[in-house]
Amino acid sequence: MERSPVRRGKEEAAERILYRGKTLDRNDLRTIRRIVSGAKGENLRQLSERVCKAFEWYRPNGELRERSAKALLRRLEKRGLVQLPPGSARRTPSNQGPANGAGRRRALPPEDGPKVSNDTDRERGLVVRPIVAQERRAWRQHMACYHYLGCGRLVGESICYAALLGGQVVGLVAWAAAALKCGVRDRYVGWDEATKAAKLGFVVNNVRFLILPNQQKNLASRILGANLRRLSADWKRAYGHAVHLAETFVDARRFRGTCYRASNWQLLGETRGWARSGATYQHHGAKKLVFVYPLSGHGLAFLRAPELVEKEVRRVSMIDVEKLPLKGEGGLIEELEALPDFRKPRGKRFSLSCILSIAACAVLSGMKSFIAMAQWAREIPEDQLKRLGCRRKFPPAEKTFRLVLGRMGAEAFEERVGQWSARTADLPGEGIALDGKTVRGSADGETPPTHLLSAFTHTEGVVLQESRVTPDKTNEIPCVNPLLEDLEIEDSVVTADAMHTQKETARYIVEDKKADYLFTVKGNQPGLCADIDLLHLEAFPPSGHHGEQGARPDRNTPALGE
Repeated sequence: MERSPVRRGKEEAAERILYRGKTLDRNDLRTIRRIVSGAKGENLRQLSERVCKAFEWYRPNGELRERSAKALLRRLEKRGLVQLPPGSARRTPSNQGPANGAGRRRALPPEDGPKVSNDTDRERGLVVRPIVAQERRAWRQHMACYHYLGCGRLVGESICYAALLGGQVVGLVAWAAAALKCGVRDRYVGWDEATKAAKLGFVVNNVRFLILPNQQKNLASRILGANLRRLSADWKRAYGHAVHLAETFVDARRFRGTCYRASNWQLLGETRGWARSGATYQHHGAKKLVFVYPLSGHGLAFLRAPELVEKEVRRVSMIDVEKLPLKGEGGLIEELEALPDFRKPRGKRFSLSCILSIAACAVLSGMKSFIAMAQWAREIPEDQLKRLGCRRKFPPAEKTFRLVLGRMGAEAFEERVGQWSARTADLPGEGIALDGKTVRGSADGETPPTHLLSAFTHTEGVVLQESRVTPDKTNEIPCVNPLLEDLEIEDSVVTADAMHTQKETARYIVEDKKADYLFTVKGNQPGLCADIDLLHLEAFPPSGHHGEQGARPDRNTPALGE
């Protein structure tokens, strides 16, 4: 049957709909229409999740792109291309402030704002850190009371920060998704539309910056500097990708942007005085100053590159729960049941071992946030959910994962899962690497950055054990023996860089742990290098040139031990 002109016109209109830098074609529209028409009592959130799964729209941290899919469904409904279920009309979020400034100044200042621990080293200096869930309400109350724009609603990926000096709140900062259209910024980066659509997610917008009343001078630039030093690392931990450029818009009628100028931000020019209103733009005439700040030395080169550096994000395939050693002696559930339940008896719907086992399997599948864990759990078949210890027909919610893991501590949870992975892994004959890394952006005030020493397998990259190198220890060397103490690594091969080429470390691996080692020798140990030279190992390794007589071994010759 021939399509009507109206129907044909609507489908042709879909070709002009852009989503995540791509044009929706007719096949995409048919798939979305089929999902919506097949909905049976599902709300808009459930529909958006089904659409995301159908098109494999995932964030780098494993989460479904649920909010952007909701916006897409509403756009399609507004254009008459789909018919959403009744009751799914857009509602103003309860945490969103009023559209105008009325009533904001009547808000009472909060009594208790975000607090910091009683660590004396942290209290002496300025600390800028992301807020936790319990502090969000106080953060919004401060912003609604003191900021001339109120609190508002953060669009897209976002992080809220609190600045504390002497343990007291002195400032608040919020970062969210970059502006969709900004001519001076696009010309500065050198974007065409295709590259901009692919790279806009790596730009972040400073949407709110508040210094609380009665604070010392020159505090704003200090807060900005401390925040910018850790911003990209925090973004990567929260959303699975770094950000390379920060932007902000300053109302020239009220401010000059002095704190941004003092923090070495670059003024690009002014906007044209347009603002987004729903799906359209309105001209209000209030031009704003545009400031930008590159967050890395290669940030602009990355943003200008026309090719897609990061491929389409696809969620890691689910692990087969049936093949995991969950129950019985040495199983994951038995390991987690040994943890004491710190919760009160009243109101518990799930056992602690059930919550932690689901979280562990979600992490092994690549989920990096509480939302991603909850979405992953909803996709598990009911029989596999029961095998993980869940006695209900539905899994724990995102709030449950956040509260439980937040109270028990992620480090304790990761340590338990790492020990279980080490016992279940086939370590004999496996290569185990020792490597230390400094967590970027972990320094706050006078507190030095966090340095971690990890032991992980060569083939799978599974972290078996992890230890924090405390500030009172000069390097990683004293941490090796405690790191390997609880690991059964007999007949394994431990590899490490030249720092760990030490007699005591080699003796401990061979005599105490019954393993082998492969260390690197550099010129900083001239005596050992001279001893290796006397061995005339021209033919080692096997790839060496046998025919070259008198050839000298490289100064980076590996040292073997049994």
